[in-house]
Amino acid sequence: MNEYLVNINGQKRTVQIPGNSEIFYEGKKINYELTKLGLHIFTLKLNEKIYEIVFDKVDNEKLNLLVDGHPFETVTRTALQEKAFRLLEESKTNVQHHHQVKAPMPGIILKIKKKSGEHIQRGDSVIILEAMKMENEIKAPSSGIITDLKISEGQSVEKNSLLFSIKQN
Repeated sequence: MNEYLVNINGQKRTVQIPGNSEIFYEGKKINYELTKLGLHIFTLKLNEKIYEIVFDKVDNEKLNLLVDGHPFETVTRTALQEKAFRLLEESKTNVQHHHQVKAPMPGIILKIKKKSGEHIQRGDSVIILEAMKMENEIKAPSSGIITDLKISEGQSVEKNSLLFSIKQN
C-alpha cells in the first residue's frame, strides 16, 4: 500500500492508496474513479460525487489544482520523503556554521575594532590591515559572534593567514 502525506493549503493529510479503486483519506475509506479528459484536466469521482480538476505541475512535489473552480496548492510526498524532508529542515535549524576570515594580502594589523566573543553584523569593520602603505578595512562577511581572533595589533600577517572566525547561528 502506498502512503502519502499531502499538504493542502498548509494542512497535512495522510492518503493511502492500496492499488485498486479505493483510497484511505485520513483513515476513511473512499471509492474513487479518475478519468483523464485532456492534458491537465480530469474528472474525479469520490464515492458518488464528481469533481472537475485542472492542474498545473510546479515541480516534483507541488501541484496547483483547480477543483470545481476552487484553487488549491498541494505538496505531495511519500512517508519516507516527508521524514527525510523533516530531518533536513531540523538539521538546517540546529547547525551552527563557522566562517573563517583570512588575510587577503600580506600586511600589518594596524587596528582591531572588535573583540573575541563580540556580536557583529555582516559588513561591520573588524580589522584595519596595512598593505603597501594603504589601509584596508576587513569587514565581516556574515553576522554572528567573533571567535578565534588569531592576531594582535602591530603583527605581520601573510596572505591567507587566519585572522578570525565568525560563529553563525
